[in-house]
Amino acid sequence: MRCTIIVIACCFAFMAKAQDTVHLSLPEILKLAENNYPKLKANLYELQASRANIKLQQQAINPHLDASYQANLATHNNISGMWQPQFVLPISGPPSSENDYSPVVGSAASLLLQWQPGVFGDRKAQVNAALATSKTLESKNAQEIFNHKVKVSNQFIDVVYYQQLLKLYEENIHISEKQLKQVKVLAVTGLRPGIDTALIQSELSRTRIEWLKIKNSYDNILSSLQEFVASDSIIVTRDTSFYSSVPIASTNDTTEHPFGKTARLSIEEGQTKRIAISKLTAPHLSFWGTTYARGSGVNYTGAVKSLDGFTPNRFNYGAGVQLSVPLLNHAEVKTRLQQQDWIIKSEQEQLNQVTLALKEQRKLSEKTFANAMAVIKETPVQVHAAEYAFNAMQIRYTTGLVNYSELLQTQSGLLKAKIELTKSQAELWKALLFKAAVHGDLNLFINQVK
Repeated sequence: MRCTIIVIACCFAFMAKAQDTVHLSLPEILKLAENNYPKLKANLYELQASRANIKLQQQAINPHLDASYQANLATHNNISGMWQPQFVLPISGPPSSENDYSPVVGSAASLLLQWQPGVFGDRKAQVNAALATSKTLESKNAQEIFNHKVKVSNQFIDVVYYQQLLKLYEENIHISEKQLKQVKVLAVTGLRPGIDTALIQSELSRTRIEWLKIKNSYDNILSSLQEFVASDSIIVTRDTSFYSSVPIASTNDTTEHPFGKTARLSIEEGQTKRIAISKLTAPHLSFWGTTYARGSGVNYTGAVKSLDGFTPNRFNYGAGVQLSVPLLNHAEVKTRLQQQDWIIKSEQEQLNQVTLALKEQRKLSEKTFANAMAVIKETPVQVHAAEYAFNAMQIRYTTGLVNYSELLQTQSGLLKAKIELTKSQAELWKALLFKAAVHGDLNLFINQVK
């Protein structure tokens, strides 16, 4: 079965030969995640629907013009005929001189124009409410995108970190393999005991097992990144800036955090909806105009001519204005306004909570970054000392001055120091990502990943 191989780093010595790859940078991966992730796409479609609702509210001011024609069969008694008055204004007419239940054909056709201009502000209030709802939804959409990009960036750091761990263990395996070849020669000449061969083989096997465990963790994180990008064929370029440069802690306090913006717009939406509710007590003004024609199977003399009922033969027109005032809904509107006031107060407290949380997280991000920066300054010293100790111990082992256990101790110390350096570098970049996340500007992180 053919499958797409996701490659994060260069080919390792113990990995299968990679297929041809197309490398993607972090900004490209984030863009791919924004465009592909189903939840974000669903949010976008919901936003488009809310924008369409604005247009619907704006179009509600347009007049309605309905054309209709109907033909029916009814008793002779109502010589004006019978009609269903959905689109035709009711037409009155004289009854017959006496009850006559014989069927007579009647017809009616009309054009009915209705227009409600909303001069008392109710229409404008509905449009403004739709606009406010759409703005809040747009902000929530941006908030979801921002949050998703933070998660993808965090996984990106983890992927590169595990890539580097694999590289470090491969280097350690290479050292042990070189030692194994060397000790076999020394054992034959009697310069080293044969037990050293078994010890090195044991250490080599242990290191390979550790590599496989790390590889499994690496694959799991890579799979999670695939899920968040919604692509089975992403190829992340090997990013070396994590190990060749130190980020700076620049911030932009003028940027409104997406979480704070959403909370603020939710309050504004609630206030706009309150205005719309208050307009429920406003009068309603409407205009109408009609032209209609009717046909009857009974003429003015009372004679029945059924076929004439299908053809309209009397024509009329009419126009009017109507003003209606709701008189008994004030109590209901008052209750709804009180309900909306509580909703607005709730949204205000939500904004206060977001503001408080961001304030504390920003202070924490400053401390986290400062501590990570302090650690990154110390770990290179540890690596340099461990390298010096290992190189010196290697010479002493070759000359027979120390046993393999002492050499292995310094070799393990060197690997541990390098792992600590790699970990501290990843933690520094995560601290920068945390700082960018709580300040609401992911570019503070992205622009430094080269």
